[in-house]
Amino acid sequence: IGRSNVGKSSLLNAVTKTKKLAKTSKTPGRTLSINVFEINNKINIIDLPGYGFAKVSKVIRDNLIILIEDYIEHREKLDHIFLLIDAKVGIKNSDIDMLDFLNNCKKKFSIILTKIDKISFNQRDLQKNSILSLMKNYKKTFQNIYLSETKKNNGINEIQKTIYGL
Repeated sequence: IGRSNVGKSSLLNAVTKTKKLAKTSKTPGRTLSINVFEINNKINIIDLPGYGFAKVSKVIRDNLIILIEDYIEHREKLDHIFLLIDAKVGIKNSDIDMLDFLNNCKKKFSIILTKIDKISFNQRDLQKNSILSLMKNYKKTFQNIYLSETKKNNGINEIQKTIYGL
């Protein structure tokens, strides 16, 4: 899960080593439904619509938030959530709202900082440290932080290991 245009579909394709499993787009808000991908008959990976800014109407945006929150809150066998944050943009209020929601639902989650190739090493460290500082508020539900970029598969192996270890 993550804001619109954070790279959810690109990350899903990188993790599954499939170029066209999830449709990618430069236009925010293209994913308008919950997409379930079964991997090796063992695990389901769920691609949720983005929240926050999207090129859709306010009514559709509000309905998507209800869809996302309903799914997360009522899905019993939801073992782990990966919340994606765009490294160039950082954490926004909508991300903090989602973190609070996940925490209130007692859902375990990890942060994936995406698009790290678009920022300097200094900025990566600042983003990572800022996020880790914020995660002190979510000690019971926060699990880990990953840095990733899909073009060169940086960080993808670590994410795969976590997913397949669930």
